[in-house]
Amino acid sequence: MAQGTKSRANQTVRDLVISMSVVGLFVAFLFLIVLRPTPDPVKVVDVAGPAQVAQSAEVFEVLVPVGLPEGWRATSARFTPGAEPGTGTWFNGYLNPADQFVAVTQQDFDIEDFVVEQTDAGQPDGTVTVDGRTWQRYSSNETGERSLVDTTAQVTTVVTGTVSYEELATFAATLQPA
Repeated sequence: MAQGTKSRANQTVRDLVISMSVVGLFVAFLFLIVLRPTPDPVKVVDVAGPAQVAQSAEVFEVLVPVGLPEGWRATSARFTPGAEPGTGTWFNGYLNPADQFVAVTQQDFDIEDFVVEQTDAGQPDGTVTVDGRTWQRYSSNETGERSLVDTTAQVTTVVTGTVSYEELATFAATLQPA
């Protein structure tokens, strides 16, 4: 009987080791799946195509930033025709290297409503001169975003974001016709 007990004890230990090994492999598999690096949730877009479409609408001179420093990512670009023929809205959004949002939006109709919407009901906060053009600064108490607004006879351009006025001005200085 003593011999049978010893054999049974060895089988129990062996079964325990096998079971623990199977569980350990399963846990290791789950661990590897959970710790996989996740891709950047920001989808980078190509601005050239939508900018060309917007420019071909011949509504106004579409502006895009040129020569942004390394690390800036375009996250959206779209042109939406206005309700009236020959009108439209251009939107182009970016994230800077610190993942702060900056966008340029242009529209040639409903200017007052457009400025209120794009500045998040911002209040005038002085002016800044960028490349010889005077932009009106706006600050939103609701969202904390800042905006620069330039209105000409053809189009109103709004540069807005979660960055400082200085960085908005630097971004505005990179805007060139598409």
